[in-house]
Amino acid sequence: MVVTRHAQVSQALRDSRLGHGPLTAPNRIFSFLGMDPPDHGPLRRIAARFFSPSAISALTPAITAVVDDLLDAALEKQHVDLLADFAYPLSLRVVCGLFALPVQEQPWIREQTPPIARLLDPPYALTEHDRAAAHAAAGGFVAYLHRKINHRRRHPGADALSTLIAEADSGSTLARHDLLPMCALLLMAGYETTANIITNGALALLRHPDQLATPRSRGGHGLLASSAMNELLRYDSSIQITFRTVQQPTVIAGTPLHEGTPVALLIGSANHDPRVFARPDQLDVDRAPNPHLSFGAGIHYCLGAPLARLEASVALGRLLTRTRSIELSDAVRHKDITATIRGVTALPVTLTAA
Repeated sequence: MVVTRHAQVSQALRDSRLGHGPLTAPNRIFSFLGMDPPDHGPLRRIAARFFSPSAISALTPAITAVVDDLLDAALEKQHVDLLADFAYPLSLRVVCGLFALPVQEQPWIREQTPPIARLLDPPYALTEHDRAAAHAAAGGFVAYLHRKINHRRRHPGADALSTLIAEADSGSTLARHDLLPMCALLLMAGYETTANIITNGALALLRHPDQLATPRSRGGHGLLASSAMNELLRYDSSIQITFRTVQQPTVIAGTPLHEGTPVALLIGSANHDPRVFARPDQLDVDRAPNPHLSFGAGIHYCLGAPLARLEASVALGRLLTRTRSIELSDAVRHKDITATIRGVTALPVTLTAA
């Protein structure tokens, strides 16, 4: 079943009778993402410590410093790719900083994402080539994390990886076999979607100069206004679709669904539902209320949403504050790595400093 309307997508995301079902290798690299109750709750609470309001607030100065460092280089070059030269390096440096992973290893981590990201699509949507590439990339990434975990177990530090290892080794809620999948999810999901949020938002503003002028004129300390951030998330969500399987009989949009029925929830469609959003295809940075579903809803609401929102708000806010003009330099193409993820392959622009 395909669900497109906002009310029904929101209902389905919160319906405990819909779950992810059993995962198969190499999908187990994202086993925490697809975990259902009762196992999901305790593990989510452990991971949530890294995304509490106090933890996220403490990261603001470091994120701002990284953004300004990247903007210094971009403004000096003037002709840059906002994805490769700005959004990707920012999101990678932030999430790898949480895990204390070396800067020189970050390009390799980024290369593993496209084939592994195909695992977010349902199995029937994958070709044999997709599966083979995913197996190879997932195998290499798992081996990499094994090495990091073993090394950090011997040499712990004040970082997220050391904290999770200590939690797993203590015999508490986090089982040792859940350690690696949780680290994989927090690491990989922590940068790909955030980079897409930044570039999708920048592209939307560049294509709507009347809306670009509004947040630019507000200035401030370089943090994009909450209403503008919510509208950019709604207008072009980095996650367009998510999948569920009926675990117990339920009803959606008046349609009875039996156990085992696959359900596709179209986030992008729900975010443009005219029953909820007036002029849904129009970008309005002052739109309120804005009940978008870009981070999901219910027990699987995106754990890293506060961090992604902060990174994007600082990145876009500082970009607008520190430039006088931003011009698209070339045609823009969107990624085709999955049906789930939406983002550009590149965002070439010409920047003029304020």
